[in-house]
Amino acid sequence: MNNKLTGISIAAAIAAALAFVYWPAPDGGAPQVAAGGPAAPQGRSLASYFNLDAAPVPAAAPVPVTLAQQLARLAASGKPEDAYAAYNLLDDCIVFQREGRLPGLEFELGREMTVEEKAAQQQLCAGLTQRQREDRLGYLAAAAQGGVPGAATIFLSEGPFGDRSALRNRPDDPLVQAWKRQAIAQLKAQADEAELTSVSTLMMAYLRDGEVVQKDAPQAYGYLLALRQVYDDILAPGVTNPYQDEYWHWLQAELTPEQQAAAAAKAQAIVAKYRQHTGRPAHG
Repeated sequence: MNNKLTGISIAAAIAAALAFVYWPAPDGGAPQVAAGGPAAPQGRSLASYFNLDAAPVPAAAPVPVTLAQQLARLAASGKPEDAYAAYNLLDDCIVFQREGRLPGLEFELGREMTVEEKAAQQQLCAGLTQRQREDRLGYLAAAAQGGVPGAATIFLSEGPFGDRSALRNRPDDPLVQAWKRQAIAQLKAQADEAELTSVSTLMMAYLRDGEVVQKDAPQAYGYLLALRQVYDDILAPGVTNPYQDEYWHWLQAELTPEQQAAAAAKAQAIVAKYRQHTGRPAHG
């Protein structure tokens, strides 16, 4: 989702969103992830919620494209980005049917949905089937495996096969163990490509013992250093970098000099990749 906050508000939004992702709400409610910053998941325009790829009809109101038609179109492309769009369509319908609104859309618009918008969303989601609900996580897995920005973080937040309680109730289940390895491998692959949502998620994950990974201060510090340098690049002059030592000196103090050096090397590789992607100078 596109986040129009700037400066320190961007960093604050990222921290709040990631805390919500990694420590999700109690079971029974699907998380709404809104990771901010330049590496956030792709934004969706208002039109894309209601009438994706609809062909205009001259001198008449547009013919609404059904949810099934949109999903078929997206699935046929075979593109990870379209798989992510299909996941979002289904997730939006599930959330709307549960809450009668789309909090994510309202955050993007900066206002509540209108009566007309709610009616359009209700019409779109009226035909949601159980099979489509079951396909939702398959679309997300394809997007995460395909490297779509933000998808690996949401894959983690969904939990094993959509059941977050499995991390607590079945931690030794081979299927759960395999899911955890996949979730972390996807995040690391994306972090190595300087996808900042994944970098932030891994930093948060390794800060303490959790249900997916154990605390790893050297890993956390490496990702922290990468975020610090990237935000030095992108924050406006005079805006405080939330990843600076003033706030994180305690983490650095847990590391040996050798571990600090390894973390710095890891961070430099990520920052170099980020600057390569954005066309920034090597030492910006």
